[in-house]
Amino acid sequence: MNQKLSWLLLSTLLGGAVLTGCSEENPKPTNGEGDQNPTSKTPTELYYANMFGKEAMSTYYYWNKEISSDLDNWNIETNNDPIGTVDRIRYHQGDKYIDKWSMLTDDMASFNSSVEGVSTTFGWNLTFYPVNKEKNQYVAVVNFVHEGTPAAKAEFKRGDIILSINDEKITPDNYEDLYYKPTLKVSLGELQEDIIVSRNKSIELTAVNMYENPIICDSVYEFNGKKVGYLAYTGFDLKSINPLIEIGKKFKAEGIEELVLDLRYNGGGYVITENVLASMFAPQEAVSSKKVFEKEIYNSYLSESYQKQGESLETRFTTEFNYPEVEVNASTKDANIELKKIYGLIGSGSASASEALLGGLMPYTNVRLIGTQTHGKYCTGWMLSAEEMYEKCPQELKNWGIYVMVSIYQNADGKTPCMPDGLIPDIQIEDDPIQAYQIGDVNEPLLKQALMEAGRSYETNGVGSRSAASPHFKALPPVKTPLFGKRIQLIPPFISSHSK
Repeated sequence: MNQKLSWLLLSTLLGGAVLTGCSEENPKPTNGEGDQNPTSKTPTELYYANMFGKEAMSTYYYWNKEISSDLDNWNIETNNDPIGTVDRIRYHQGDKYIDKWSMLTDDMASFNSSVEGVSTTFGWNLTFYPVNKEKNQYVAVVNFVHEGTPAAKAEFKRGDIILSINDEKITPDNYEDLYYKPTLKVSLGELQEDIIVSRNKSIELTAVNMYENPIICDSVYEFNGKKVGYLAYTGFDLKSINPLIEIGKKFKAEGIEELVLDLRYNGGGYVITENVLASMFAPQEAVSSKKVFEKEIYNSYLSESYQKQGESLETRFTTEFNYPEVEVNASTKDANIELKKIYGLIGSGSASASEALLGGLMPYTNVRLIGTQTHGKYCTGWMLSAEEMYEKCPQELKNWGIYVMVSIYQNADGKTPCMPDGLIPDIQIEDDPIQAYQIGDVNEPLLKQALMEAGRSYETNGVGSRSAASPHFKALPPVKTPLFGKRIQLIPPFISSHSK
């Protein structure tokens, strides 16, 4: 090296983030260092970025031994594409990438903002369906809207169909504009006898920066002398912790013994929130005796570091959650519901913390899965900025950061049920927003199946079958919205220094 920086993880990392994240498809392998389009970076910035990326991957990456030859061949003096290099060397077997999530970024500020629960948004969640493959034409169907958002104020609801964006048909090239454009004009359609036709109506929307409440529905259903709770939850953020605890107390007061937990649109979030829900949903005895909920498996360097510091790699059930660095102070001691059974509603939009919560509860609680296969996010990453990593961070690295997979999580039985390709439902039913049954409606197909499993009677058969006005379209994978696939955890304070 012609430059030398001392490597120092600052004590402020106690408030840093560790997370797991997802992309929707396997990354495309490259042919070698620097063979992607070169970035418009100065040689000095490229040098520092290469050094930063290589040191992080060499030290903390879970699969650092498996990619050791790639790390040895990473020339930080000559490589002109550090971002592409991390993409290329992520652990893979042939063309199949085992690690689909680690990434180097030159825009850490935007990456940080994606985990705060506040974003510039229209407030809707959509599924995209091809309706004319020959013409490359798609429609968007609303799954749900967050309260108080532009979409909610425009009276969008589950089942609404969007035909076009700014007077152009929806295609695979522009469909993400429905999430990320600042303003939109959309035209609406409707289903008539298996054909989607125009309603001759357009709506203009402007995205706003606001908090999206992930609690979209909570209900209690009573039948056959029993009560079943329902919670539809779309993201494990910190602001929702206290409202979730109040819902737990309500469920407890109602005397529910079974819960329908709807995570089909939940891409993950904070492990703190995951643990809060686990402490309410696990048997009281497991919580009172602080049994193991989850544990992490690291590479040899980090495992030895934890061992030397006497730190446990296990997360145990607890009722007290005091994290002043992220302004969390909560207790679940009066909110354990003593559930006998959980019906987990899942789909391809269920990822990471959602999968970890359900998998972590399986050794203790009867968990029945309904829906379609989940995403399959089974590892935990650290989200580290260069400013946090270096004692004297060069100006050229101020915006750089890395999201590096550091561990695989397991439940108390030593299993990771969502590994490698996601949780498999016990009962397969595809989500069908086109039917337009709202979230929480007892006739919505996934909830209907869960309530029938719990003993509720319906006049008609064919749970989950489609109505005559609901043709079967094959949906595109979910758009990777900011919180999708994240499992965020606070970094332990003892990881304090690493010098070169």
